[in-house]
Amino acid sequence: MKTTVLIAHEYGQPEVLNLESHSLPTLASGMARIQVKAAGINPIDARRMTGEFKHAQLPQTFGTEFAGVIVELADANTTWKIGDEVLGSGGSFTHATVIDVPLENLIRKPQNIEWNIAGSLAGAAQTAMTILDEMGPAQSLLVHGGSGGVGSILIQLAIEKGMNVVATASEKNQQHLQALGATPVVYGEGLIQRLHSIHPEKFDASIDMSGNEDATQASLATVKSGGFMGSIAGRKLSSSQIRPVWVKRNINNLQHVVDGVADGRFDWSVSREYPFENAQEAYTDVLTGHTKGKSVLVFQ
Repeated sequence: MKTTVLIAHEYGQPEVLNLESHSLPTLASGMARIQVKAAGINPIDARRMTGEFKHAQLPQTFGTEFAGVIVELADANTTWKIGDEVLGSGGSFTHATVIDVPLENLIRKPQNIEWNIAGSLAGAAQTAMTILDEMGPAQSLLVHGGSGGVGSILIQLAIEKGMNVVATASEKNQQHLQALGATPVVYGEGLIQRLHSIHPEKFDASIDMSGNEDATQASLATVKSGGFMGSIAGRKLSSSQIRPVWVKRNINNLQHVVDGVADGRFDWSVSREYPFENAQEAYTDVLTGHTKGKSVLVFQ
């Protein structure tokens, strides 16, 4: 079986991305072969493309989450069958027409969740749950850059736990934050003063999605001594007090979010959809930032 894979043989802007046809090897034991229907794009994908974040040797492939249909199974299996609709984290990559995925990464796609939503869930959902797991108990949370995919579900999960959430975003995304249940704040010059005005008491915790200096200084100024301060930006920060948070895959955490999206408890926004053949355009837009929810590649 053949697959068409998004691949880059050098670092650079989206023009380095190519769609290449490759033959798939014999399916390994413990794996499922998936016809991809949708796959989310995360900022880390674009940053790997440019070389800002060097995660693998060249040439490199992209994508960490997907939704699709099982077309082949390596082993006799009582849990899964060919034709099952699934979603989850990928094996090596997900921005491709056909991918091989460990069975342990799969959960069933609820019938009432559209493909574009299903394909964008796994990465952001498990990242948000990892943040909460590492943060521990908290009554108040400051989210820097809360309008993106991770921030949007994190806000809702934190509120589900009873936290008071304040989140920053650009002016155009303030209503989005408010609709999610957070107190919205415009980031930029004067951020610390605005935070003090809105939330005079120190926060128990903060999480930074952007990795910029304004967010670093705001966390240092507004989070209580000994409080949790984390970042998922993957960038070197000016303060060692802010700890990096790396996603831990956990199928139970993913199932919790998927169930919440399916039954309407959690809102999940896909702001941009792109045909797979327009991947260069999609990555160009992701590089500009200021997203609301997720961007997704969709496949015929």
